[in-house]
Amino acid sequence: MRVAIAGGTSPTLGASIVSALLSTDGRYTPVVLSREGKIHSFPPGSLLHDVEIRYVNYHSQPSLVETLRDVEVVLSVLLIPGSDWVTAQVNLLHAAEEAGCRRFAPSEYALSSQAQAMVDLLDAKNTVWQAVQDSVDRGKIDAARFPCGMFMNYLGIGCPDEGARAEALSGFQEGPVLVHLEDPSSSWVEVPLRADGTVPSLTMTELRDVGKFIVAALDLQAPWAGRELGMAGDTLSFTTLIALCQRFTGRSVEARTVTEPQLQARLETIPSSQFIERMECQLTIVCCRDGSVVNPALNRLSSVRPTTVEQFMQRYWGSHNRK
Repeated sequence: MRVAIAGGTSPTLGASIVSALLSTDGRYTPVVLSREGKIHSFPPGSLLHDVEIRYVNYHSQPSLVETLRDVEVVLSVLLIPGSDWVTAQVNLLHAAEEAGCRRFAPSEYALSSQAQAMVDLLDAKNTVWQAVQDSVDRGKIDAARFPCGMFMNYLGIGCPDEGARAEALSGFQEGPVLVHLEDPSSSWVEVPLRADGTVPSLTMTELRDVGKFIVAALDLQAPWAGRELGMAGDTLSFTTLIALCQRFTGRSVEARTVTEPQLQARLETIPSSQFIERMECQLTIVCCRDGSVVNPALNRLSSVRPTTVEQFMQRYWGSHNRK
């Protein structure tokens, strides 16, 4: 079965899904879609060296349809680079329908639709998802969305061993989110508080486990049926997260609590042009409202045994373990 991955050259989600598909002993064959004008060359032995790459124009419906003629499933992991992100995915969806593809999954891999509606940048995902659900309702294609919470790999930022750090980050180059372990002399976690002052929980999933869950979803015989098929490596309170960080880094980790009114005041100071900073602030507000927990439907439907936060910290910060 050929599975097309739009944006599959990315070293993070793309690599996770391609790697998982390649591990199925030929049951699934990945085909990577990359934008025209981006010519890739991968050295022998690299993940994508022997994977077919098809260069596409996401604004040319006829060429997209032709590209997908022999594909059964289309998975999107396109990032949100600009205003054409929604258009590119909706075009890909309708091309998949016309080409006779059986299943489609838009680029999600974040939180529930309700939580994403609270975040300016992520709300675009809901626009795409509405188009996908309309297609499912009309019997055009089978589809699902795959939220996974926060990527656990951010916990690798600051890992003192260079090799372990590179493996833990698994391609991520972004800065820290909520958890700040990069400075050995000042480690801290921003802890959002609920309106009643209690500490919420959040879902975290290791990037490589995302690919394993996607393969498990492909194996499902029942229709995806426009469902939210969430996955979770671990769901834990911020209090437990801090305790694990302290245990495995061997450092004191400060809890810097913040309330929703404080976050709203912070948000008002962030210009609209600084969309990443605004997104991070809004995601913290989502935590205050308990929107940072993902329903682990795929965990229940599959045999995937994902990495927990404790296992992740043991693996990559283990030399600092203080049992």
